[in-house]
Amino acid sequence: MLMPWIADDCRKKLAIVGICKNAGKTTLLNAIMQHHNTIKWGVMSTGRDGEQEDVLYKTPKPQVHLNMGSIFCADAITLDEHGSAVSILRKTFWQSGGKDLWLARAEHDIYTEIGGPQSVSAQVACANLISRLGAEKVLIDGSLDRKSIALSDSLDALILAVGAGYGDASAIREELTRLLNLASVPCYQEISPAVRRNLLETEMVQLRCKYKWHRTELSSLIGAEKAVLKLLDDNPNPEAMYIPGAYTTQIHSRLGTALKCRLIFRHPECIKLGSKELVEFLKAQHPHCLIPFNIQAITLNSTAIGAPPQDADTLRHSLRSSFPALEIIDIMEQSSL
Repeated sequence: MLMPWIADDCRKKLAIVGICKNAGKTTLLNAIMQHHNTIKWGVMSTGRDGEQEDVLYKTPKPQVHLNMGSIFCADAITLDEHGSAVSILRKTFWQSGGKDLWLARAEHDIYTEIGGPQSVSAQVACANLISRLGAEKVLIDGSLDRKSIALSDSLDALILAVGAGYGDASAIREELTRLLNLASVPCYQEISPAVRRNLLETEMVQLRCKYKWHRTELSSLIGAEKAVLKLLDDNPNPEAMYIPGAYTTQIHSRLGTALKCRLIFRHPECIKLGSKELVEFLKAQHPHCLIPFNIQAITLNSTAIGAPPQDADTLRHSLRSSFPALEIIDIMEQSSL
């Protein structure tokens, strides 16, 4: 069975994220639901998924295949196309692309487009509502950005979809190495649940001095290097700094030597450093995070729409030999699915 851990009772909300466009997320989503077809699935997207045609390349795309009984999020136009094949469960408070979103249940096996709200808080609320309406597990078509539920603390697992469209084997290996290094950043344990919740909710840079957290007026380090240096001068020898936003190469070059305290990031994806620079940063700073990068599986789409063709066997062999400890599932291999 494909990814047997998916059936575990402890994992209720899962997201698929891709490192590039056309990474095979829809094909993977369909494969998971078909292999685990005894689960009553709830399905949503952080954008739009299952459209019949690629917006950029105008090539056919796979639609989302839902089994009878699945609960899903979509707009009214999509639901009208299915007629009696779906039952309307709830009109939501959210929109996507200016269209109202609804929750429905498939009364037959259907091929469809799915959607979802645009903000993280709304996505979390939508996934929770789908669960309350009867879904045993919620599968989310997500993305690696701060506007996606995939980087929130409400998920139980991430499945990383690696697509040949990202580049050649060397580029894919480097990006995969970077993401796995980010996934190795440990969670900060020296904190109470209440303080952790406060840090996540305020989304402001905070400094821990003399065992107390102090909120600053900075929402980001970008363009605030002078303010950060003054903050450190006014508060010498801090124990830790919480950084909710991006930590870029430019910030690192200007502030890296001054940030001698423990750095705690909202999510490892906040660390926007290149692969080699990231390795040096992790060794020197030993950063922590509040939300782990919980990658549970890696899949490969060895074909790439709109990109120079690569030999699928060569690409698979290159990645599997470079990461022998990982199970890299090629979603285009019939034997794997």
